[in-house]
Amino acid sequence: TLRSDFGGNTQSPVRRTLWDVLVADEAQRMKNRNDTSNAVKGLKRKRSWALTGTPIENNEDDLASLLEFVDHDGVTSTKHYRPGAELLRRHKELQLRRKKADVLEDLPPKQGTKVRMALSHAQQESYERAEKEGIVYLHELGSKIRGQHVLELITRLTQICNADPETGNSSKFDDIRERLGRLTEQGHRALIFSQYTSESFGVTAIAKVLEEFQPLTLQGNMSRDQRTASIQRFRTDDRHKALILSLRAGGVGLNLQEASYVFHLDRWWNPAVERQAEDRSHRYGQTAKVNVIKYTSTGTIEERIDSILERKQDLFNKLIDDVSIDISTRMSGDELFGLFGLDAPHREKTSRTGLELEDRCAALLERRGYRVERTARSRDGGVDLIAARTDEVGIEQRLYVQCKDHARPVGVEIVRELIGVLPADQNVVAVLASPAGVTADARKTADDRNVFIWDESKLSELEETSNSGLE
Repeated sequence: TLRSDFGGNTQSPVRRTLWDVLVADEAQRMKNRNDTSNAVKGLKRKRSWALTGTPIENNEDDLASLLEFVDHDGVTSTKHYRPGAELLRRHKELQLRRKKADVLEDLPPKQGTKVRMALSHAQQESYERAEKEGIVYLHELGSKIRGQHVLELITRLTQICNADPETGNSSKFDDIRERLGRLTEQGHRALIFSQYTSESFGVTAIAKVLEEFQPLTLQGNMSRDQRTASIQRFRTDDRHKALILSLRAGGVGLNLQEASYVFHLDRWWNPAVERQAEDRSHRYGQTAKVNVIKYTSTGTIEERIDSILERKQDLFNKLIDDVSIDISTRMSGDELFGLFGLDAPHREKTSRTGLELEDRCAALLERRGYRVERTARSRDGGVDLIAARTDEVGIEQRLYVQCKDHARPVGVEIVRELIGVLPADQNVVAVLASPAGVTADARKTADDRNVFIWDESKLSELEETSNSGLE
């Protein structure tokens, strides 16, 4: 609504008005400096309030963007913050931290329990085989190994920790079924979260295992009407003892106080996302203590990741008062490769900066006849280069290029950031240049939204070939 109302209309009544106070609810949606964020920051106002339960979801830049909205001397946002000591100092001065316990004195407590259990025999055999084969493959890659390859192996192994792909055996599924049997006899109902939706090891699989409890599901691929119907049935019909949700689909915008137990079948990299999901039950209107159960398979990659999550989260809690970030983006190369006893590769040009990657991409494009414009640093909204050329039939081709020269594959949030700043009214091609590659989730999102990925292999190919095509 904001973008359509005044994104390009300076005479909009909303934009011309000087507001006494502007309150932005769910303010974390401004974490990316995109058109929506810039439009809100451009509103004339005397005072600004940002309301959010997750001021940081991925990195300190999220917090910087929110402070730019809140902290202004004039009638619009003009300050710019970067991650660092000054950002944290100013944040502490401006933050008013309201915890649920401070305002909802009657809210029952939330109790967390970590359940560590061994894999079933079938799972153990599949897991050991997959890990050995995966480590052999990583060694065979030699100098070509990237963090992306490690993350892909982690995904395969965590899926086996949920259920054996060949037999369907699962110690976690068995435990949930047994617990749910006891809990339903006492009148309890449950939410069950998984980051996967698969029929073998995700939402669909656990729904089949729990058929006797008439479970409902909520997944991202359901239509809005289907989601609404599933939620309404769970709220009004207590014959449905469990609602099984994909973590992202069930993370925000839901009130599900009918459940007093929450199960995390598998762990997400970002503890804030887990917490936001389980708080769909632990909120105003809840009358019973909420019990949160998180599973970890012992002797597996899950246990190794969990120890890193705890260590990183403890460190970050000291910085931002118990606010979480995506821990996967804060892992060093040594930590990531060390999960499998590997040494992080020593890449050539390890001192290369983001500016050097921009130079590399700009040179590549200019050799193919593109006119390249560099966006202003720190205010580019995620786009570093805008390239244009006219083809043989007179049609202008425009590329929006984002350059990320990180030590390890970038995550899905970077792809979403790029998508968020693309002009809706222009025919442009989006390119993410990331020599280290992207994660599996980022690759899927990029494919779905027609974002081209230039990893080291693709960049080298484009530099070596005279082919003018950039696909």
